[in-house]
Amino acid sequence: MAAIVTAAPAHAGIIPNTGATTGATDPLWSVLWHPIGPGGTSFGAAANAPLVTPIPSPPWQPNILGSNNWLGVNASATIPSASGDGTRRFEYAFTTQINLPAPQLVSGALGYDNFFVGGFINGSFDMTNGIYTPGTQFVSPTSLLGPGNENKAGFCRNGDGFLPSSSFPICTVNFAFNLPAGTSKITFVIQGDGVTDAFILNQQGVSLSVVPEPASLALLEIGLAGLGFSRRKKA
Repeated sequence: MAAIVTAAPAHAGIIPNTGATTGATDPLWSVLWHPIGPGGTSFGAAANAPLVTPIPSPPWQPNILGSNNWLGVNASATIPSASGDGTRRFEYAFTTQINLPAPQLVSGALGYDNFFVGGFINGSFDMTNGIYTPGTQFVSPTSLLGPGNENKAGFCRNGDGFLPSSSFPICTVNFAFNLPAGTSKITFVIQGDGVTDAFILNQQGVSLSVVPEPASLALLEIGLAGLGFSRRKKA
């Protein structure tokens, strides 16, 4: 018995692309935000996350109308009266829901401005104060970017960006994690100074694989070992 592997078409996959709509908001993604540092005062929630346009391009990954778009608290991804000084004044939680009939290896690529906190499964959401309480973490700044890159921005810019400006227009970072069957809320948390703080996720070129059960995996390994022994005996 072997794992079942299916190829996903471009811009399709288990996690929906952010901004895969021609409307002003994305009905598949929500956003919560609240202050975490000095000067941060605004908080709120949007059940349908607003699409950000226009964007700083470069260094941000380009928007693709109707297929993939940056999301933020509003169309400018900027909180009124916020100071764009690069400090951690606000925290944002971008969330979507996934329903899987079987365990899956979930893959994708993401970009963000300014700081990545992590990806989480489930958790709790308080719409009255914009606070998300994390559930189980499946990706951290270190596992996403590598040691020493935890405080780098997730877009293409020399100096403070994880990807150099020469990488444009592919300004996203790949991730993958195993997700059990059932309904799960997937949340990506970022922090920023309140000015052009946004998030993008896409599934371009991503393939999806059913994770084999341990018993099936053991049978597969035994079968492969037996095949190798048989070939050596014939030789």
